[in-house]
Amino acid sequence: MGTQIRLVFYAENGIEADSIAKLSFERIDDLNSKLSDYIQDSELNRLCLTYLEDVEVSTDLHRILKIANRISTRTNGAFDVSAGPLVRLWRDARKSKSVPKNSDIKYAKQNVGYTKIEFSSPTTIRLAKKDMQLDLGGIGKGYAADEVLKLMEQHGISAALIDMGGDIRVSGPPGNKAFWNLAFSYYDKDGEEQIKHIQLKHGAVATSGDLYQFVEIDGKRYSHIIDPNSGWALSDHSQVTVIADTATRADAFASAFSVLGIKQAKELVPQLQQLELFMVQTLKGTKVQWQSPEFGQ
Repeated sequence: MGTQIRLVFYAENGIEADSIAKLSFERIDDLNSKLSDYIQDSELNRLCLTYLEDVEVSTDLHRILKIANRISTRTNGAFDVSAGPLVRLWRDARKSKSVPKNSDIKYAKQNVGYTKIEFSSPTTIRLAKKDMQLDLGGIGKGYAADEVLKLMEQHGISAALIDMGGDIRVSGPPGNKAFWNLAFSYYDKDGEEQIKHIQLKHGAVATSGDLYQFVEIDGKRYSHIIDPNSGWALSDHSQVTVIADTATRADAFASAFSVLGIKQAKELVPQLQQLELFMVQTLKGTKVQWQSPEFGQ
């Protein structure tokens, strides 16, 4: 999945731990073969070769696309897994250090739109437009973390932490502790790095933004996160951390709030159950910080 993966869990003995770790990574490999847009013959890419045709898909692909569609609807398209044509355009831009042409962005946007992903039956998907490209980069790692935790719980593991490159899902805390103690860094309005600590159990946390993934072109910094509505990479130096009940939701909403910004986040977060937000965004040259009332508590 293009990232480092770390499993921390407590088992009866080393043999059991090794066995469960092996099963976990096999499950991750299975999901990668289904959900990756980098693997040419992945199930996701095979689906993208069809349009106006009902395609029988795996439970995993159907489920993750269904969840993604609900989050897209809730965020008015700020999160959209159909933004693959734009993502690929900006991938090329990062390599060439050249901003895409407006005409290329306009053309790519013609093939973007989550409403064009149709759930024609409980087991089939239909893409309503030719040349669509789905990209699960903003939700796939979170989904994988949830699935690995589910597998561990099926094998009797009650204390586990799954870290999919910063998308973290935890079950019960280890030993006699009340929580998993986690931390993340951010930069305050003075440009100083700060560390924020959170306590978590039976939940997930994900961070998104351009703190590490960005490119500078002609003196301007562009994030790896794309606004599906405008077609442009973000350039507001935002960082978003979401705590939610599942890593799938935390992962996707972290991307969505990066696009929406603090103003719209303040309006939307109170409407969402089991979700809290911490956010830093540069507005008119000044860093603005906001967090929902229950964040990290």
